[in-house]
Amino acid sequence: MTKPVRSDVGILALCVLAFCLAMGFGEHLNVWIGTGGAAAVSLLLLRWAPGVEGRDAWNATRRNVLLGVGTGLLMAVATWVLYPLSTELLPEIETEVTKLYALLRQAPGPIAAFPVLLLVVLAEERVWRGLAIDVFGGARPGARAAVLAAIVYTFPQIAFRSPLLVAVALACGLVWGGLRVYTRGLAAPLLAHLVWDLLVFVLFPVA
Repeated sequence: MTKPVRSDVGILALCVLAFCLAMGFGEHLNVWIGTGGAAAVSLLLLRWAPGVEGRDAWNATRRNVLLGVGTGLLMAVATWVLYPLSTELLPEIETEVTKLYALLRQAPGPIAAFPVLLLVVLAEERVWRGLAIDVFGGARPGARAAVLAAIVYTFPQIAFRSPLLVAVALACGLVWGGLRVYTRGLAAPLLAHLVWDLLVFVLFPVA
């Protein structure tokens, strides 16, 4: 494994901190301003990350594009199926989901804020499936790097103090990290992330 550049570790920490602050103040700050600001700061910081060769290789082959879109669709279907089942077992999940959707409906709303959503997804993929996986795994990252990156992906949700979002972030992080490792590029996880967000949070919300 290639030893991570020290500045990469520092930049990763700053990016994670930016999203933690945005989520930590989520109840007092417009979610689109908070997460959009964190995304913009992270993308700027990434310009100074020396990184591991190939980090920004999207590897957007037809196969990987279809894999990403298909994975996002399957994740959305799983969400729609599992949500009513999970609320029967744990009714408090409905309260958490209602709270989340209330934040997303803040002005200008999820549809008008699509450019911000796209910016956030892009930043999260470059930070957690790009920089984080490279830091943990080097030039040829494997499952261990994907798992560690997924764990770090839960930190902003911990700052938001939502056990549900921590669990969801971990599950999604493992899937998207697995796509990054399997396809050796960011195109598949980014598309899976974007498709899932659009379907579950914008077009066909579960609550």
